[in-house]
Amino acid sequence: MGVRDTKKAELLPGAVRGRSRTDRSKRRTLGVRERVLATADDLFFKEGIHETGINKLIDQAGVAKASFYSAFPSKDDLVEACLESRHKASLERLRKIEIRAAPLESKISDVFDLLLDVASKSTFRGCLFVVAAIEQNGRNSSAPRWVRIHKLAVRDTFVRMLTAAGIKAAREIAEQLSIIYDGSLVTAAVRPRSGAIQRARLMAVSLIRNASRTH
Repeated sequence: MGVRDTKKAELLPGAVRGRSRTDRSKRRTLGVRERVLATADDLFFKEGIHETGINKLIDQAGVAKASFYSAFPSKDDLVEACLESRHKASLERLRKIEIRAAPLESKISDVFDLLLDVASKSTFRGCLFVVAAIEQNGRNSSAPRWVRIHKLAVRDTFVRMLTAAGIKAAREIAEQLSIIYDGSLVTAAVRPRSGAIQRARLMAVSLIRNASRTH
């Protein structure tokens, strides 16, 4: 693990507490909907959807109960809005990498750097979409649908990157990259000290190099 990876993987408890206070301060300047979404994003990821009750969300967001229900008629509505927001934010970060004028290897490496940022957070429990779908399994929930939407969108991003670089069999290689991507998140959650994302990045870059030699 290099210096850059070490800095991303380690986060001191004091820094976490300081960041939490800063986050709460920033939320006070947001509207009701945005404050609730920001709070839910934090609590759902850190404590779980089932474990996070409406009263706690209202208290942490600092909003009135009537205002909460005006923005989100039910908890399921909030879960869907939270997943949609996380999906859009994630794709926006991927899009910035995709459109950059940089070699394909560099772009793929940067995608896994994004995962390192996610995994460095003290609240990390794996892919939020997968965690949400597991927690909501068997319920009339939007979570399983958002898992599929998100995972396919990530795969399609890889397809576009590979196609733009002139790589043959772009779709097949994108599927392989997606498996590496998803697998690294699972392993990083289950075995935090495994260096899973760093190893996944090396695997992905090696896959791209081999593909580049054959096109």
